[in-house]
Parts: sequence; C-alpha cells; structure tokens
Amino acid sequence: MSAIRIARSFIAPDSLAELIQADYALTEPVRCQLISKMLRTQDNDHYLLKTGDEQQFVARVYQNGDQLHRQESDYLYELDWLQFLRSHQLPVAHPIARFDGSYLGTLQAPEGKRHYALFDYAEGATMSVSNEEQLYHFGSKMAEIHAVSNQYSSPYSRQAMDLNFLVDRSLARLRRNWGKERQDDLAMVVEMAEQAQSEIEALINNQEHTPDSWGPIGGDFHPNNVHFNKNGQPTFFNFDLCGPGWRAYDIATFLLAANLLHERPTYSEAFFAGYYSVRPLSKNEHQAISPFMTLRRVWLTGYFSRTDGLMGHTFLASA
Repeated sequence: MSAIRIARSFIAPDSLAELIQADYALTEPVRCQLISKMLRTQDNDHYLLKTGDEQQFVARVYQNGDQLHRQESDYLYELDWLQFLRSHQLPVAHPIARFDGSYLGTLQAPEGKRHYALFDYAEGATMSVSNEEQLYHFGSKMAEIHAVSNQYSSPYSRQAMDLNFLVDRSLARLRRNWGKERQDDLAMVVEMAEQAQSEIEALINNQEHTPDSWGPIGGDFHPNNVHFNKNGQPTFFNFDLCGPGWRAYDIATFLLAANLLHERPTYSEAFFAGYYSVRPLSKNEHQAISPFMTLRRVWLTGYFSRTDGLMGHTFLASA
C-alpha cells in the first residue's frame, strides 16, 4: 500500500501536556485542552494549560504548511521580539522559558516536524469596539509598541510584510487556485491590488514621510487578539503574523478587523486619539492607511484560498 500524505494533524491534549510538563518548570499536574480553530489547515493550534497551582498558560503548536513559508528563524524572531516588548513593560502575552532557557520546542507530527511555544495567559475579556476608552488605550499601546520597537534589532531573519508578501504572492496563489469560472473575480481582485499598490508606492516614495514608518509590527492587531482586565488594562496576544512592515498597514489591519470605518465616527476618533497621543502620523502615512486596507483584503483572500486542506469553524471547547 502506498504511503498517504497528512494535510494536518491535531496533537492529543494529554500528549502535549506530558511534553510540556517535561520541558517547563510548571507545577504538576498539567492539564491541557484544545481551544481554537479546529478545522482550518493554515491556522495554528492553541491549547489552554492549567497547572496544579491553578496558573493558566496558552500553548501554540505552529503549522508547518507552505502558506507563510516559515522557517525556524521566523518563530524565533516572534518570540525574541515579544521578550523585547516585555522588557519595556509593554502589555503582551510573553513566551515562557523552557528548562534549558530556550523558548521554542519541536515535536514530530504525522505531517512532519512542528514547532511549539508556551505563552503567558492574557487575563480579562475581549475588547469591545464600541467602548471608546478601550479604543483609546488600544491605540496608544499599539503606538507604544511601534515606537519602542524602533530600538529592536533581531538576530533572527523574518519574512517582511512588503508588497511582494502582500500582493505578488497573494495574486500568484489566487491564479493557481481559482479556476476558469472565477476569472472575472480574479480580474477584479488584480485591478484592486494594482491600484492600491500604485497608491502606496507613490506615498512611500514621497519626500514627506514619517521617519519610522517601517519597522517591527504586529501584523494582525485585532479586537479578538487583546483582552482587557477588570482594571481596564489591555494585554495583546497572538503575534504569529508579526515582522518587519509598514506601521500604516498595522493600523489598516485593525480598522478593517474592527470594522471601525462603518461604525460611529467617535469610535475611530477614540482609536486615533490614543495612537496620536504617542506617535503622530505624517499626512502621507495617514493617507496610506486606505490602500493598505485594500491590500489587507487582497492578502486575506489569497491566504484563505486553498485547493488542498481543511476549512471549518472557530470554536471554544467547554471547560
């Protein structure tokens, strides 16, 4: 019988708990539960861990697919940057060190080697995009992350979120995966992408610019990727899409995810007031936000376009 190829597997929670218990200084017993995005091949798997002294952590088992062309250095960049942000007292769910002082582990899954990491648990509840105080704090902390990261220099290489990443590779994937019956859709997406790319190129080549418009960014600032605790303080998590990129793209990603431009104007004003309180934008950087929103849509369309793999529903398992 010929060998079959595994598109994706799920690590049994009890097996992952045993592995983590052996690699980390945690109070036994360690209990583990799969908590998110079960049937989406391109997504990472997340597990909630509870220890014998009732501490909580989140374990992420990274996918090894070719959607993002990841290498070990990409994961190390993420973990190192989060440690840097934590050292500057920024509210991020930081990685937890293993017994040997490293932050990245590996395991052998049926589809091949997969990396994993353990993170501090973000206490609180998901932010409300209709809460102007939370929006202000979100904006100010995002700006702090951008500003502080100007000092960050990584020893690890990481995929940059440049126009090749956002546009060229996304359109190439759509051309591969969309058949003849979707050629009209493809033409529309290509036209949108080319127009937005031209606008961005004109803006970033303009003499008026923000000196730190490019640098480490979160890549996926999203209302579901931050928790606010009972004191109204945020903790950001899920930086899997971080890397070098345009700060205006980070802002565009959040505005699109929160649908703020279709809500009350006071909501987006609260966000921008918070952001500008730390890091004002130049005129052309602000103008780049709109075409970056278009490119975010293009990237998402390409990212979720697959001819091979599983797609399903996000869920939260019962406790």
